[in-house]
Amino acid sequence: MVVQRIYYFYINGLFMQLSSGYQKLASTILFCIAVQAMFVIVGCQQRPEKLVESAKEYMAKGDYAAASIQLKNAVQKGDSGEVRFLLASSLTELGDYAAAEIQLRKAVEAQYAPALVYPQLAKVLLGLGDPKKVVADLSAVSLPDRAAQSAIKSAIGEAQLLLGQRALAHEAFSAALVSTPDDPRALVGDARVVASEGDLVSAGKVADDILVRFPSSKQALSLKADVLISQAKPAEAIQILTRLVGVAPFDGQARFVLLSLYIGLDQYDLAAAGVADMQRVLPNDIRGRYLAAVLAFRKNDPLKARDAVIQVLNAAPEHVPSLLLAGAAEYQLGALSTAIDYLRKVIAKNPNSLYARNILVACYLRQGQSGKAEEVLLPALKLAPSDPMILRAAGEVALANNQLSAAANFYSRALEVEKDNISVKTRLAQIRLANGETDRALAELETTSSQDKNQYQADFSLISAQLVRNQFDKALVAVAVLEKKQPDNPLTFNLKGAAFIGKKDFKSARVSFEKALALQFNYLPAARNLARLDAADKNSAAAIARFNAILAKEPTSEGALLALAETQIMTDTPSKEVLITVNKAISADANSVPARLALINYLSKMRDHRSALAAAQAALNTIPNDVRLLDGLGSAQLASGEINAAIETFKKLAALQPDSPLPLLRLASAQYASKQVDAPLMALRKALAMRPDLLEAQRDIVTVQLAAGKPDEALKETRAIQKLRPKEGVGFALEGDVLASQKKFTEATRAYAEAIKRQPSPELIVKQHQLLLMAGRAAEANALTTQWVRENPAEPIVRFYLANVVMQKKDYKEAAQRYREILVQQPDNVAILNNLAWVLSEMNEPSGLTYAEKAYAKAPDNPNVQNTYGWLLFNRNESPDSKQRGMTLLVRAAELAPLDADIKMHLAKAMLKTGDRQGAIKQFQELIKIADPALKAEAELLLKSL
Repeated sequence: MVVQRIYYFYINGLFMQLSSGYQKLASTILFCIAVQAMFVIVGCQQRPEKLVESAKEYMAKGDYAAASIQLKNAVQKGDSGEVRFLLASSLTELGDYAAAEIQLRKAVEAQYAPALVYPQLAKVLLGLGDPKKVVADLSAVSLPDRAAQSAIKSAIGEAQLLLGQRALAHEAFSAALVSTPDDPRALVGDARVVASEGDLVSAGKVADDILVRFPSSKQALSLKADVLISQAKPAEAIQILTRLVGVAPFDGQARFVLLSLYIGLDQYDLAAAGVADMQRVLPNDIRGRYLAAVLAFRKNDPLKARDAVIQVLNAAPEHVPSLLLAGAAEYQLGALSTAIDYLRKVIAKNPNSLYARNILVACYLRQGQSGKAEEVLLPALKLAPSDPMILRAAGEVALANNQLSAAANFYSRALEVEKDNISVKTRLAQIRLANGETDRALAELETTSSQDKNQYQADFSLISAQLVRNQFDKALVAVAVLEKKQPDNPLTFNLKGAAFIGKKDFKSARVSFEKALALQFNYLPAARNLARLDAADKNSAAAIARFNAILAKEPTSEGALLALAETQIMTDTPSKEVLITVNKAISADANSVPARLALINYLSKMRDHRSALAAAQAALNTIPNDVRLLDGLGSAQLASGEINAAIETFKKLAALQPDSPLPLLRLASAQYASKQVDAPLMALRKALAMRPDLLEAQRDIVTVQLAAGKPDEALKETRAIQKLRPKEGVGFALEGDVLASQKKFTEATRAYAEAIKRQPSPELIVKQHQLLLMAGRAAEANALTTQWVRENPAEPIVRFYLANVVMQKKDYKEAAQRYREILVQQPDNVAILNNLAWVLSEMNEPSGLTYAEKAYAKAPDNPNVQNTYGWLLFNRNESPDSKQRGMTLLVRAAELAPLDADIKMHLAKAMLKTGDRQGAIKQFQELIKIADPALKAEAELLLKSL
């Protein structure tokens, strides 16, 4: 259907409707201001009539910018209706309809030539996209001039068409033809009524007939282009529109439609040249700026698109297509709250915009607000129950609600409409994978891969699934298929490298990752993988150089800066350097949530909770109400001991994400930390109401019930978990923990035996060993761990635990032997290095200090490592510098772990040896409050001696 001045063009795979209505524009560019100043100087020496004469000459040449300057000077020297009309005409040609309307109203007040003024006013009001005002202001106008009256009636007919009033439009065009039977504009208008009723052939014939008589008729060319567009003949439409632009170079609408077609056909070079020319010829036409934004968006540059469309919105804040484009760009940039604001405005003005609803659903899903997503989606499902885009969105909402069968149903319905859509087939297979239909899903992915000759979604999903299942040889076979399809895609070789990693073929993996980077120098997944291999080879410099090479070409790349920071952390780079890198990422984009979170998380990892808190507060000052930053703030508040503030933050987070259980888990954790009982249980129950299978909530309920002295209630919860997860061990392990808390060790061992039967794991073996010892069944305990170690010789957790048990018995020689055996398999394990250092020091072995130093080099911010290394430096080395350094490390360890009694004991003893009596007294006093009985007794004895 052809509707006057309404066109569709393709954006990001979806159609969006655009209106020709545009609001008041911004001021002219600085160059025009400079030119204007020049003419003002000259104009000061000219009379108004001379200025008007000059302006007419400029208008005859098509230089409307110069004409408008002369006419503005003329207005200042002597106001008249003619000057106002001429100025309005120039402004209209420049696309500045809002300013033109003001001048025409003044010309009407001056009663200047109604036969000229009213048709021009009608044109301007149509240009402003206000068809209601056209009808209201001009319906009562009656002009004796037949051509002028025909123009008025034609404008009213065009306005009625825009309002969907076909009968009234036909009536207006018929009235225009009474005045001027051969008026091309009226003939075209009436043909548009016919076209709007679906008769494109008749409308096209009218256009052809007019063009035979009037080859340069703008109205007929426009109609012909519209008919061709509606007949899906974009190439032919482009030819007609090119003619139209040649005939009417200042027709912004013709340029707009032509460039929209170029963009829709992915002819970006032609579109870019056309946009540049449009902005040159019509610098104040908002449509040129809008098209620049659309072009950037289509070229996958959402940042440039956002910046461009904001310029449009500054001039026309209610321009719906720009609001929609801004929302789409902000979504791609991850600014979800801002995107939501834009998209809600679009839906308020156009509730039937499926594209806006689709993006808004995606925004809410990324925020974890599946309830709001569903609320936005339901009207779209009613409007377009068979629209594949909406069905896909419904599938994603169902997935978010863990409704896998419903998700599969929606995607199956979408596939019925889009039978050849590879993305839909792939997503449906992914859902089936998640639903446990593994064999069927993999078979579907293999089939889709064979059908998918140009794309790679199915291949990617198939290879990923095979990698997860450790089917590395099969993954390599699938990669070979992908490599034929996508030989220049770095993703292909990154997947190939991952498969080689799984096969422990690190040399081949390196070759693949290097190939990916050769194809795209800033491909971060491959750079990250190579950096990990470098780090594993103890080549920290090479790992860091990977990202410095990218930053040399793209110094403000947020992704590269954050990847560099990750690598610096992985390679034990000093924290000062890591912070410099993360802060560079923030400087590159102050609104980057990932960069802000990286800073907060790193400071928290460093246990610098105050700085993490300050960073979170600064982030929210810049990006208010972002749910990810609020989560970071609440966690930082909790770690800093500001529990009440954390509770309020998590309450706010829960209000912003009413459909997500995660904020409720956070809130319950904070409430539990404040010694509350009922409140955390209430929050956890709400979370379970949203997700009945949410294991984290069930575990926390057990913990809270135990803390409240309600073991029977806790046991009920563990049995509910067992019923929900009968094949898993978690419910039985939790039951064992509850029974152990009641000192029912025999019953607890039975529960743990059930857990191990279902899901044997080293953690369960360790706990069962402890329970068997408490139950007085040492032989069974030793038999259990002996069998586990024999069957799992490479598994380090149980062996490390057994070494610790030996160490606690002060059998240091045996403990050292066990630690050394594990260290052969895990030479960089900080915990093993640290414990071995301690054991050797207790044996007066000098090598203990060497192992402590190695542990400290790998984890300089770990308080346990600082404690061991600091104590050995202070107590085992006579060098004053070493003692001072040891004391510094002990003080730092005590700051990072203020509730660790062993650290406090070492610090207090060191203070005694250095003569700091008051410092030692303070440490002993604090130690007595937190120590176990043996350490407490030692501390009390030492305190009495002071």
